Amino acid sequence: MSNLQRAELRSLIDRLSRRETGRLVGALTRGMGASALSLAEDCVQDAFVAALDTWGERGVPGNPFAWLLTTARNRALDRLRRHAMMSALEPRVVAWIEHLQAPASSDGLGDEELALIVLCCHPSLEEEARLALTLKTVCGFSVEEIARAFLATPEAIAQRLVRAKALIKALNLQFVMPAGSALPARMPSVLRTIYLLFNEGYAASDGDRLVREDVCEEALRLAETIAWHPVAGSPEAHALAALILFQHARRRARVSAEGRPLLLEQQDRRLWDRAMIARGFQHLAAAQNDALLTPLHLEAGIASVHAAAATWDATDWTALGSYYDALHEIAPSPVVTINRAIALSMTRGVEAGLQALAPLAAQKTVGRYLPYHLAVGDLELRRGRRAAARAAFVRALDLPMSAQERKLVEAKLQQASDA
Repeated sequence: MSNLQRAELRSLIDRLSRRETGRLVGALTRGMGASALSLAEDCVQDAFVAALDTWGERGVPGNPFAWLLTTARNRALDRLRRHAMMSALEPRVVAWIEHLQAPASSDGLGDEELALIVLCCHPSLEEEARLALTLKTVCGFSVEEIARAFLATPEAIAQRLVRAKALIKALNLQFVMPAGSALPARMPSVLRTIYLLFNEGYAASDGDRLVREDVCEEALRLAETIAWHPVAGSPEAHALAALILFQHARRRARVSAEGRPLLLEQQDRRLWDRAMIARGFQHLAAAQNDALLTPLHLEAGIASVHAAAATWDATDWTALGSYYDALHEIAPSPVVTINRAIALSMTRGVEAGLQALAPLAAQKTVGRYLPYHLAVGDLELRRGRRAAARAAFVRALDLPMSAQERKLVEAKLQQASDA
């Protein structure tokens, strides 16, 4: 197999890992129980490693999911026998594992992937542990990617995952769909997890691609599945679906023909997916069937303002400022502060924007946050302080980022040097 063919195979397996890890882990966990979550996850990862070698020699099977599930099942049986754990399992569980077959299809909240998400979002787990566990076990994220999403260190995330899995065993949590009001109570953590999944795909943390469309599409599928579900669906779920649709509709316009990232004001809006935007407004309308106003409602409203503007100059900055003011009030964060500062700079001037950013300067975690330095550099450049702008962009270049993000920062630094 040539290097090119192996690279293409690895790319295929990576895509399958993103899309199918949750279903595979869920299928094994359904039979072995939640206490065997780590075993199921390890066996699924072994199956993906085996696929790289076996498929390279024999070709990709007609049903990759079935091959992966069979391989993961065999790995599970091997490990159980090797560690003399078979006797600890009920005979019916052993028989179930031995006869496990790939499901014909998965749809709605009843599929094993979403059932696994609900398990990982159990209220007995700390919220950040729920999110990290779901991203790792269901979505196939690396520890480094999860750390980036949380602005945390990989070591802290790894420890959080170990504690979460230990607690699942200690509490003997069951792999079942909650009944009655218990299911809606789990949804806020589930929605946050899906949002983080989309964000990772929307701004890929490594490699040379700015957008991982397969990750974004999976997050969108999960969001819309939950939003329209008769029990799990809610106005907040519709708000998340609307937000993802508005943002993902821009995917074809976010990168130039040369592979350079394009900011919102630089994008050719003729490339925006209008059908996807229309679906977003449908979800946004459904999200308003409740008096409760959540951060997702406000974020979806912000995205809708951009989606509705025919050009950058036509953007309703006053409406955006109002949305960000409300979001800053109920869910303050560095991200909200940065975007609010940009909106303020468009209606009240650059000085107002910089003043809104000032409180972040003392926060240690923000020093490792790329959008903060980009915002400072852009605002400083707009008010004519080229040296300050260059300094901000230079600091940004010291941070971890994707290849595409680095191109963007380098272009900004060049702009500040040429101004």
